[in-house]
Amino acid sequence: MKRNISLFVDKFRVKGEIKNSIHKFLRDEEIVILNYLVDKEVNISNLISEFSPSSVSLIESLYEKGYLDKQSKKGDIYYKSNPFELILKRFINHNPKYQELAAVDKAQFQKAVMDLALEEMRSSEKPVYRVIPVEETIKDKRQLIPHHKAIHYLQRAAAISVIDCLCRMTHNRCDKPRRVCLALGEKAKFFIERGIGAEISVQEGLEILKISVENGLVHSINDTENPHYLCNCCECCCVFVQGLKKYGVFSSMGRSGFIASRDLELCTECGTCLEYCIFDAITEENDGIQFNQDKCFGCGLCAHNCPQSAVQLIVSNKVDE
Repeated sequence: MKRNISLFVDKFRVKGEIKNSIHKFLRDEEIVILNYLVDKEVNISNLISEFSPSSVSLIESLYEKGYLDKQSKKGDIYYKSNPFELILKRFINHNPKYQELAAVDKAQFQKAVMDLALEEMRSSEKPVYRVIPVEETIKDKRQLIPHHKAIHYLQRAAAISVIDCLCRMTHNRCDKPRRVCLALGEKAKFFIERGIGAEISVQEGLEILKISVENGLVHSINDTENPHYLCNCCECCCVFVQGLKKYGVFSSMGRSGFIASRDLELCTECGTCLEYCIFDAITEENDGIQFNQDKCFGCGLCAHNCPQSAVQLIVSNKVDE
């Protein structure tokens, strides 16, 4: 057992105190399979040859838990180990054994997820996640292009599922809505097949985005051409907002391409915008409410929730690449 754990720690580049807790969520036979499938795809027939026919049920169990990735290629099935961060998230969010752990052990797992996320952010050359603006708050709709539109990602996804927010489920620091994050395409199918997520329509997805905005959650996507997630983030649990605000990792979250602009004649300085801004771009000074456009990420929460409609989003020349 110790040899397998040592190999696992080395292959998955596990750091920190979590190295001593591998046995708390993985059995020895599971570790052997995961070690074998690090950084390579192997088809099921070769896996059976390497282990035994009885290993099929174990391999499928690891896939069901989300610890393995499975791909179909030319009529054959290939498996590969998922990254350690994803394995930890799957365990925390979807495995009943996590709830049986002592509070001190849960905190250790939560810290490990944050540490791994920070490592990813610091090594990234561009933002890991990017803010998507609330479309209705943009002043000139002609300036909207596809990657500014949440509906663009929903409409072109092969499947959409709503899931519990992995960050809020992991860190549990607020009472914001949890079942409001959207998985797209193959990720959606993964959650639907396991009953973790429910398949929804584009219109239902838009309704979830509306609920999220009303509860002060920021739309964001993982910053790729074909994002897997359209998340709705809070400032206290989201690892990417935390990475930006608490740890100063500026490659964690990218700007939307817009900034908030206020009409001083309409503004009554009620402070609603201050309440909703999670990026500290709006402050209350001696001379009243102040907007700092250098800190604005263009989410549109302030504009959407302004009772006087005194705030709108305008195009910004400050975009994180």
